[in-house]
Amino acid sequence: MALTITMPEVAKLNDQAHSPVVIQLHQDSAPYEQVVALQDTIDQHLADAGAVLLRGGNFGSPAQVEQLAACFMTQVLTNNTEHRPASTNGNVQRPVDYSESEFLLWHNENTFNQRFPGRAIFACEQPALSGGQTPIADARSVLSQLPADLVQEFVDKQVMYVRNYQADDFVGLGWKTIFQTENKAEVEAKCRDQALEFEWRGEQLTTRAIRPAVVIHPATQAPCWVTQAQHWHFSCLNEDLKENLAIMFDDEADYPRNCYFGNGDRISDQTMAQILQVYQANHQQFDWQQGDVMLVDNLLKAHARNPYQGARKILVCFGDPISFSQL
Repeated sequence: MALTITMPEVAKLNDQAHSPVVIQLHQDSAPYEQVVALQDTIDQHLADAGAVLLRGGNFGSPAQVEQLAACFMTQVLTNNTEHRPASTNGNVQRPVDYSESEFLLWHNENTFNQRFPGRAIFACEQPALSGGQTPIADARSVLSQLPADLVQEFVDKQVMYVRNYQADDFVGLGWKTIFQTENKAEVEAKCRDQALEFEWRGEQLTTRAIRPAVVIHPATQAPCWVTQAQHWHFSCLNEDLKENLAIMFDDEADYPRNCYFGNGDRISDQTMAQILQVYQANHQQFDWQQGDVMLVDNLLKAHARNPYQGARKILVCFGDPISFSQL
C-alpha cells in the first residue's frame, strides 16, 4: 500500500531580508518522507535564505540527524576535535563547551581553517528552560551594511588567526587534543595540510593562518563576509575573561588566541565594535522546540548561541567541505 504524504506548510520566519524559511511538518504524516519529497525545494530555500527550520518532525536523535545528513550532504565531516561526539561514528556531535552564562559570538563554522563545512545541521534534543537560542546572521547582509572602506581593508589585508597551544588542555584545548597526536612531526604535517604556519617554543605550539574575509559563494555567486575576527579578537571577549588573561599572561602575544590583519597590523577595537554592531542589526533567532532541525548554509549564515538556564542538548553535524583554495 502506497504511503500517503501530507505536504508541509512553508513560510518565512520574519519579514527581514534573507529570513530563514520555516517548514512546518505534519505530525500525522511521515516526517522524513515529507522532507525527502521536498528535498529539491529545501535545497533552493537554502541557496536563497541560507537557513531552513524544520519543525514538527521530532528529529531529536543522532540517528535521525544522520538520516537527514544523508539527504542534504554529500560528505559528513567527523574530524572536528573541538566538538564532543554524540554518535559512535563521530558523524553527529555536541557543540563546543562554552559558559552557559555567556553569549557565543556569531561565526561561520571553522572559517579560520583552510577547509571548513559548506553546510551544517543543528538539531534540538532538549531545549533550555530559558534562552539558549542559536541566532543567525546573514553573511550577505552583513557585508552590504559594513562601511566600504572597512571591507576593502579586510579584502586587501585578509585576517591572520594566531593560536597558542600548551601541550595539554589548559586555557582551552592543548595541541595534543586538537591534533589528536603526541607526535610533533604529525602535528607539523597536519599544519602544512591546513596551510598553517607553525612555531614551537618548547612544548608550546603557535600557529598562524591567513584567511580571506570575503569570499564568493561557489553555487550562488553571492559575496559573503566570512571572517571569524569577531570570534578571535581580544576586544570582543567579556571583561572578566580579558582581566583573567591579562593576569595569566605578561605578553598579549601569548594569549591563547587573537587575530590581526594578514600583514600583522592590529585590527582596532573601534573596527571590531563596528563589525559587532552590524552583526547585531542582522541578528535573527527563534526559540528551540524539541525535535527542531535547522539546516544552514555555512557561507551564507553565521551562527551564535545565547546564554541559557537549565539543561540544553543540541546536536550538530557538519559536511560538504569547502577549501579556500577552491574559492
